[in-house]
Order: sequence, then C-alpha cells, then structure tokens
Amino acid sequence: MKNCGLVFLLCAFIFNQGCCSVFTSGKQTISIDSKPEGATVKMGPYKGTTPVTFVVPKGKEYVIQATLGDKTETATLERGIHGAYWINILVWPGLLIDLGTGKMWKYDPEEYEIVFN
Repeated sequence: MKNCGLVFLLCAFIFNQGCCSVFTSGKQTISIDSKPEGATVKMGPYKGTTPVTFVVPKGKEYVIQATLGDKTETATLERGIHGAYWINILVWPGLLIDLGTGKMWKYDPEEYEIVFN
C-alpha cells in the first residue's frame, strides 16, 4: 500500500509539471545600461533611469526604448527557448504546461547596453 501511494505521488508530480515549471521561475531579471548613463528607459509597463534592473515575466515580447535628451534608441528584448524545455520530450504533457505558463522562454542576453552617439 505504501508503494502504491509513492508511485501515485511520483506520477502526479511528473505528469502535472513541466520541466521548466519545476526548474525555473516565471520571471527573469533584465539589466539595462546606457552610455552615457542617465537615459530614461521604458520597457512595456516598466520605467526607470539607467542603470536600471527590471524583473519581468517570461514569455512576453518587450521593446526597450531609451531616451537621452532628444535622442531615442530602441532594442528588442530577445527571447529563446530554455534548455530544460527539451527534457519535456520524455514527459509530453510538460510541453503543454511550460508552453501555457510561458516558462519555456528565457531572455538572452540578460544585460543590455544602449549607446547614444
């Protein structure tokens, strides 16, 4: 009876979680700097002055807009698939779980530098 309960818990854990949902969080830290410093940065609902760090949810597309005086520079936050997502091939429901939660994505690089000429 003990073994049956242990097997049930193990199966419930494996089939109800995606690998990225288990091994990663739903948010990621992004650092933005500029040369020269002091630029106003807007990234979706996030605002700040460089150097600045934002903790953003994974899976969303963001455009970084930095303004210094009358100059404006933009950059796109690049995202890719997290390596742990591919482990879900062994446990196929995890593919759908990580896709639905957005945890399959990661932002790379985590640090951006915007240069004003």
